[in-house]
Amino acid sequence: MNNRLVQGFIAGALGAVILVVIMYIMKAAGMGDPGFVGMYQATFGPNPPADQIIAALLFIISGGIWGLLYALLVKHPSVLNGFLFGFLPTLWLWVAVNVFLGKPLFNGFAAKGLVMPLIFTMLI
Repeated sequence: MNNRLVQGFIAGALGAVILVVIMYIMKAAGMGDPGFVGMYQATFGPNPPADQIIAALLFIISGGIWGLLYALLVKHPSVLNGFLFGFLPTLWLWVAVNVFLGKPLFNGFAAKGLVMPLIFTMLI
């Protein structure tokens, strides 16, 4: 397999691991379950505590897939095009995932629902 694709997958997965840690810190601060847990539970139903673990693992794999796509589509990676590419998973969340889960498009245009995904996917 192409080394660049493997590196892209690993980088995306590591970014997702960082995000998982941040989201669980936010949960410990009383901000509720991470969004990926809610998405997992909406799809497969609650199954504590396995849902937390499985949802986190699926989220990390998802991050790896986005990293692989970045490596596949971007021939000359840079901080700027990586930052801009981060908009795609956010757009995917706002449109495809929300429709699947029966939530409003673009998180109902709520400030938190717009800003947090952008921060998470474009800065991490």
